[in-house]
Amino acid sequence: MKYSKISTINNVSTYFLKDNFLFFDSGKQLQEHILFMNNELIGLKGLSDYFFMKDTILFNKWGEKGSFSYNINTREVTQIEENQQITALKDNILIYDDENDIYYYKDLSFKNLFSSSYFFNIIAEDCGFAYDTNKVLKLNFQDKILWQFTIASLGGSPYPDEEDRIGEFLGITNNYLWIVTNLGRLIALDIQTGEVQKVASPHTTDEKYNYHLNKAFGYIYIKQEDGNLYCMSYNMVTIIDTQIFAIKEEYNFREEDPEGMVQYESVYTPLLQGDYFTFLGSKHKEYGGIGWIGIFDYKARKLVWEYELLPFEERKATRNRLVAPQPLYMSGNKLYIKDIKDNLYIFEREE
Repeated sequence: MKYSKISTINNVSTYFLKDNFLFFDSGKQLQEHILFMNNELIGLKGLSDYFFMKDTILFNKWGEKGSFSYNINTREVTQIEENQQITALKDNILIYDDENDIYYYKDLSFKNLFSSSYFFNIIAEDCGFAYDTNKVLKLNFQDKILWQFTIASLGGSPYPDEEDRIGEFLGITNNYLWIVTNLGRLIALDIQTGEVQKVASPHTTDEKYNYHLNKAFGYIYIKQEDGNLYCMSYNMVTIIDTQIFAIKEEYNFREEDPEGMVQYESVYTPLLQGDYFTFLGSKHKEYGGIGWIGIFDYKARKLVWEYELLPFEERKATRNRLVAPQPLYMSGNKLYIKDIKDNLYIFEREE
């Protein structure tokens, strides 16, 4: 596996990838940012949020209460809503909200399906799942609560001066909703009953609560192909069987790859993409921030590609570096990575 850097785009504020399209906005002042598609200026300015759907960009504008659409083929701008703004696109459902914090759920033709006072992070056929910092709710589309889970039901916080909170929805697999808390607990909620499975906790004080596993797993992802959890931490790769809440496979990637991964003192923001984890890294006896990017094949258990994007001398001279909140994305035959100075680097696979 080999990639070559094919371009660098400067002054990229935010970007996202969709259906082999690259969208990014750029500009000195936030409210004056202009939008590009595949490095081509498309004539939209002052966007606060934007989403891509088929051949249409849905967007809000700073200082406007309404929401708009832009047809990529005709370049026509149309106002979709006067007093609602688009806030998300989930599973072919558009979510708009208004000034009263009411959410409007629409199909792709903008037909209203239902409205709710809740933002559904996951939308199923006849219900939705929502959460805030201390509870998870399953509701029908008339806002009736079907079950409720509270973070307090996990027991006391591992730290006396810090409360645990709902951190992230990983998704649904094998009829369980998988959640990670801010303090690293991994739990599964039966989507029918709300019954809790305490799967894992890295805290020894939690051993009395009968977790299936007493350890941490780092970054955790659901792989849709088999429904299992794939995890990568500072030195371990773990695969968790989500049907029996047990470790299916686990190994120390530095020990398994003594010529590749062993070089890295730290890996940052590993991101599951197909059969690989992409990551940012710093090697032993290197200073001045993160400069390396790489791809780890978790099946072959070895590093299959690495690249020093920002060498130490450059990082030292420019104070530029890579940062954990900007991971290495893989899309088709290309890789995308942004540095702290808003330069977006694009790599293409050689084959």
